[in-house]
Amino acid sequence: MTNGSKADQPVERQQLTTWAVMPGGHHIRLDLSTPDGKPGSIVVSFDTLSSLLMTLPRMLQAALNARCSDGSLRVVQALDSWRIEQARGDPSMILRLSTADGFEVAFALNGRDAASLGAALVATSGTPGGPPTTRPH
Repeated sequence: MTNGSKADQPVERQQLTTWAVMPGGHHIRLDLSTPDGKPGSIVVSFDTLSSLLMTLPRMLQAALNARCSDGSLRVVQALDSWRIEQARGDPSMILRLSTADGFEVAFALNGRDAASLGAALVATSGTPGGPPTTRPH
């Protein structure tokens, strides 16, 4: 790569407009507009998008920490629904959390973590504004 080449320059995108799963399900196309409204697309592999998904919360938190140095800001979504499922072929449970706009995340819970989470929810349910219960992991 040559310094100053077009490939070295970041491409700014303003808004995700649409997305699509490519045939076969191995790649995803993201359609993004530029600040002046011009369309553009990127295609990423399933594995790359999965890796990005795992990194995005840290990236957003780092940006918030840059805005507010005391670390008090959080990206928070309003919970619309939750569901507990039994994992197939595994003693773990799956905790699915969803927002009204379609965001969903799932966590595998072993029995110890499920019991600890349940106890923490019960302990804090009657104390609005009280200190949060945390369990280091």
